[in-house]
Amino acid sequence: MSKLPTRKEIEENAKWDLSPLFETDEVWEAAFSKCTEDISKIEALSGTLKNSPEGLFNGLEVSNEVSLMLERLFVYAKMRRDEDNTLAKYQAMTDRALQLSVALGAASAFMMPEILSIKEETLTQWAELPVLSAYKRVLYETARKRPHILSEGEERLLALSAEPLAALDDIFTMLNNADMDFGFIKNEKGEKAQLTHGNYRSFIESKHRPTRKAAYQTLYKKYLGLSNTLSQTYSASVKSDTFFCRARNYKSSLDAALFSNNVPQTVYTGLIEAVESRLPALEEYLKLRRDALKLKKLKMYDLYVPIVETVPPSIEYEDAKALVLEGLAPLGNEYVELLKKAFNERWIDVYETRGKTSGAYSWGAYGSHPYILLNYQPEADYAFTLAHELGHSLHTHFSDSSLPYQDAQYRIMAAEVASTVNEVLLTKYMLVNAKDLRYKAYIVNHFLEQFRTTVFRQTMFAAFEQKTHAMAEEGTPLTVDSLSGLYRELNTKYYPGVEVDEYISMEWARIPHFYNAFYVYQYATGFSAAVAIAKGILEGKGLSSYLNFLKSGCTEYPIVLLQNAGVDLTQKASILTSLDEFKDAVSLLRELLGF
Repeated sequence: MSKLPTRKEIEENAKWDLSPLFETDEVWEAAFSKCTEDISKIEALSGTLKNSPEGLFNGLEVSNEVSLMLERLFVYAKMRRDEDNTLAKYQAMTDRALQLSVALGAASAFMMPEILSIKEETLTQWAELPVLSAYKRVLYETARKRPHILSEGEERLLALSAEPLAALDDIFTMLNNADMDFGFIKNEKGEKAQLTHGNYRSFIESKHRPTRKAAYQTLYKKYLGLSNTLSQTYSASVKSDTFFCRARNYKSSLDAALFSNNVPQTVYTGLIEAVESRLPALEEYLKLRRDALKLKKLKMYDLYVPIVETVPPSIEYEDAKALVLEGLAPLGNEYVELLKKAFNERWIDVYETRGKTSGAYSWGAYGSHPYILLNYQPEADYAFTLAHELGHSLHTHFSDSSLPYQDAQYRIMAAEVASTVNEVLLTKYMLVNAKDLRYKAYIVNHFLEQFRTTVFRQTMFAAFEQKTHAMAEEGTPLTVDSLSGLYRELNTKYYPGVEVDEYISMEWARIPHFYNAFYVYQYATGFSAAVAIAKGILEGKGLSSYLNFLKSGCTEYPIVLLQNAGVDLTQKASILTSLDEFKDAVSLLRELLGF
């Protein structure tokens, strides 16, 4: 029987080093106290921003300084909590940082209305002055928000409401990561093994069908047992989105979510239309999967097992690092040297431990290098995850190093491009260097799975979010039955020929991204863009424009930045072209497998 190690049992080199953020918790406490005091400085600026360009500049500078310190406070506390979600100390520090964020929001609530009280013509003239040159983009972006900014008092109320509404995500995180125990199952060797978020993927990819069935049903039985709690938690999250969209005078929650990136709603709906028009290609892949696995009926727990009999050797973490360095070499020497720096300077928290937050992410604060949370298992998919998160981290590094704080944070829609370019390049590298035809087939299968899970599956998620928010806006109750019924319909549509059961109908209840509404569609658009960019880089063109994209932060809207990098997401053809590669890869895999 295997059990997860504690954090103390993991070697130091496999843990991230958070000291560049704060050397100790005591230093964090001192910074917390100072930040609390500095918030009062912002309140004292009320009425000074509209008096002169110099007054406006001073207000923006003070706000930036306090915001940056708060960002570092929150990132440190939250990442400490992510190391072990059962530790009350870091739960409390995270909560305190969140409360301070609410206080900052309330204290600075006057800023946006006061800036917008300046006549539009005057603000435009000020934005062109040398004293405000560093904030020119910010001021023009602020002006664009005029229809959705409220009075100072109303802005203050919205800021104060942020903490209780943000708690929905925290409630789900605690329930999902700290309180939910899936127990044990028998693995393919007949041994009793603990089932966790981190190793679930290993079980669901097992060649031994009873093992993946046991993992699948055991996991979802836990969610079924908590279905009423989870449905009410998610329902409240959707309602909070509806509340904010109405409070800020948006037509819908979707419009509110797309506004910050200046994305036309046709990009969102066009993605869904394009993907659904290519569902026949997915059906062909599912038939190939069924035939390759020699099954009469494909079930949901059969979707993740590699369909190639030759299983590649395990990839230990050190081997994964070397593989990533080789696979990403086409991105140039500067990029590769930064990868080495990430490995050597402990940017990465590598292994799963008790209480650690599941999944993987890249995160950080301006002024310090980014960090990566992993739950690494010695398998090929985790090597791809490493490359993926490094894509995020180096994107952050390039933007932070090239731009001031107010311009460095790239927007969410651009965020998934760099990570996926890395995955596509690594895939192509492994495919070219695979000598064994069965292993080559394995890599093609992996590429198809990336397509299926990143384009098809995330688009299905996007359709789910669009429908649940529309239901809430129309006054339709979001219950276990309505949510699971909708999710079942979508799975039936997107997975023709696969048996849709009561377990998969509850999958919506375990998707963390649903608490950050309308995020997931960007995985699909990002993957489509990345396929085109990676293809160009391997053909010896577009590297310079891509590196410029990585250094551009939020200086332009994502649609424009991607157009500069050679991809136009306003055209449905961009998605369809990517999906054509999926169809071609299905044909290649069928040929390699001899079907």
